Amino acid sequence: MKIVTVDHKKDEKQFLRFRKDLYQRGNAFIDNSCFMIREVFRRHTSFLDGKEIWPLNVIHEGRIVSQGIVVYAKDLPEYIQLCFLESLPDQPEAVQLLADRAAEIGRQKGCRKLVAGLNGHVNYGLGFLCSHYDAANSFSGAANPPYYHTYLKAMDFTEVRMHTYVLHSIDNRLEKYRRVIDRLDRTYTYRTFDKKRFREDAKIYTDLNNKAFSGHRYYYRRTYREDLEMLKELFLFMKEDSLIFAFQGEKPVGFILWYPDFNELAKKGETFGAKHFIKNILFGRRIKTALIMEDGILEENRRSGLALGLIHQVFKILKNYPVTRVETSWVLEENKDSDSFCQAICDSRYKDYVTYEKDI
Repeated sequence: MKIVTVDHKKDEKQFLRFRKDLYQRGNAFIDNSCFMIREVFRRHTSFLDGKEIWPLNVIHEGRIVSQGIVVYAKDLPEYIQLCFLESLPDQPEAVQLLADRAAEIGRQKGCRKLVAGLNGHVNYGLGFLCSHYDAANSFSGAANPPYYHTYLKAMDFTEVRMHTYVLHSIDNRLEKYRRVIDRLDRTYTYRTFDKKRFREDAKIYTDLNNKAFSGHRYYYRRTYREDLEMLKELFLFMKEDSLIFAFQGEKPVGFILWYPDFNELAKKGETFGAKHFIKNILFGRRIKTALIMEDGILEENRRSGLALGLIHQVFKILKNYPVTRVETSWVLEENKDSDSFCQAICDSRYKDYVTYEKDI
């Protein structure tokens, strides 16, 4: 068994083929990360800004049995990341080789910790799925078989846990907060993203992210270029009303990002790609699930209840869609404020996720 750096076109094709075959074989999940990895190999993505990467295949008896991409981000210097981990069953030695190589690179870079399950930045993916393996993954949601946890738990990692929440209907549940919502409406104004001022609104989004999530586990500053590129890709699918800003006077103080679960356009085992763009144009109005992916509020405005005001804006918009359920993105268990808010608004906790980290 040997570990090989992916640095030739042939190796890159084999890397992607292994992923595709693994997802098709599992026939439960939709691969939402293949596009990003392909762009990384082409060097066409701002994902590479401020990062060094080492794509790795583990080869045994002439075939790939495990793979991952080691990432060092200069703005997250404490961590070396083992990203986009994939493996065949019964390959603990192969995954151990990947983790050992990542730790070795991390020590050379002066990192103190190795994290598995962070894919370059929280905006590109966080966590391994550890429940509901029989359910299709939502768009951008982690997807993996349960045996990945067997590999990683054997390596003395510490678990960082998170979970999502679900609402089973779009109803009048927020009416009990009507007095608070009316007060918020007198304090704040809201507007959706404006494609006519794409760069300006993308800049507002980046600035709010960097201010609102400062100090959040694994978060580090985004650049305008990164978010401009990400939003351009997302807006190929989503509409302007998917990104809502809150203003206090002229000052942007918060935002919320939601979009339909585009994975409903794909079949299990598929790699999400260009053909789903066409399906979204033709059949996008049939999507029944909305995903609330991200909300950020400046620290000085959090105690006002603005999170409720932003959710209320989403609910008003969703009444224009055939959506029958809502799923949130992951919430860290240690984030007590967000966790408590989701418990109050949502029907129940849904999927569980975990990242693994250890000192090196």
